[in-house]
Amino acid sequence: MSFGMEPAARYLRHTLIDWFSQDDVSSARVGVVGAGAVGNEVLKCLALLGVGAIDIYDFDRIEVHNLTRSVLFRETDIGKDKATCAAERLRELDPNIKVAAYPGDFWRTLDLDAFAGYSAMICCVDNFEARIRLNLLCRLWGVSLINTGIDSRYAVVDTFPFSQSPDAGCYECGLPPSVYQRVSQRYSCGGLKKIAFIEKRIPTTVITASLAGSLAASQALRFGLPENRASRRIFADSIAGTSTSSELPQRADCPVCAQYRAPIQITRCRGGLHAALAPLAASETTAEITLPEPVIMSFQCKSCGLAQGQDKPLLWRAADHDAGLANCAGCGAEGAVEIEIRDKLAVELLAAAQQVPVPFVLSASDWGTQVFVLGRDSNNDGR
Repeated sequence: MSFGMEPAARYLRHTLIDWFSQDDVSSARVGVVGAGAVGNEVLKCLALLGVGAIDIYDFDRIEVHNLTRSVLFRETDIGKDKATCAAERLRELDPNIKVAAYPGDFWRTLDLDAFAGYSAMICCVDNFEARIRLNLLCRLWGVSLINTGIDSRYAVVDTFPFSQSPDAGCYECGLPPSVYQRVSQRYSCGGLKKIAFIEKRIPTTVITASLAGSLAASQALRFGLPENRASRRIFADSIAGTSTSSELPQRADCPVCAQYRAPIQITRCRGGLHAALAPLAASETTAEITLPEPVIMSFQCKSCGLAQGQDKPLLWRAADHDAGLANCAGCGAEGAVEIEIRDKLAVELLAAAQQVPVPFVLSASDWGTQVFVLGRDSNNDGR
């Protein structure tokens, strides 16, 4: 990449570093999920380093308490989308870089057709579900992932070099059972979100956010080096001034690595899901297709018999509904509705579906993994 006069002068000090390639940095494309405390620090570092293209994903809006930990936000920004506001600030920091903002849930806004073009994805969210989902995407598409976590004293940065080491340990390889139990607390026994669930918030400061953000940005630019072929965790203590680095090996019973084995084939269903799944439907070796999130198949009231989905599955995103769905809209009986929710479907049923409310589906076997990417027009309205 050749620079004009202004970029060359802007990055002059970088070009004096013997181990730093401004050309490589300027040609990199990095996605950042989460533009909160850590996300602000990551984005600031990436922009000042001159990373060529930065995509920002965040569904949240700026609140007054964000201002003590977010260098890119001002009081006049309260109520604005974090992603949009952060993108505007980055363009002010360096007009030479390309910045795109994607307000909303990354699970719905991420362009899977272009996903493999990322140099790295950096996860700066504060919940396990989003981390688990981003880990799955990066593992399947072979995009290196950096995960961050902070509290008021400690900062953790995990690196997963999927782009160069397909068999590297993934984020779920290191998760204990207590994490899945914590995630399940958000849902009723039927799998729908609890109506009155309040997520516990962990207090943090800009000190740990800046520590995690700097480490994450640094690691994002070091993927591809020979010494970075294993997944690792950096654990830093902001008060004691100490840090440790340890390897994160692949776990044999990991829900992701054990189920979705290499080789991984990504197929774009341009002719429709039916055409793409036709060979699997004709095969006797594949009985089920896995969905990356659960869907509602049907429901029926035990009191009045009101029902939907008995003849034709509903295929509604379970994430779009809460436990109130168990209260019958017909007779008003509370908790009387039985709801069928699945995350695995017979290939014949899925191939015949007109609309599927998920971004992709998977077929896993001992011979590898097939990922079928659905177009946005394949998604229904979430109902």
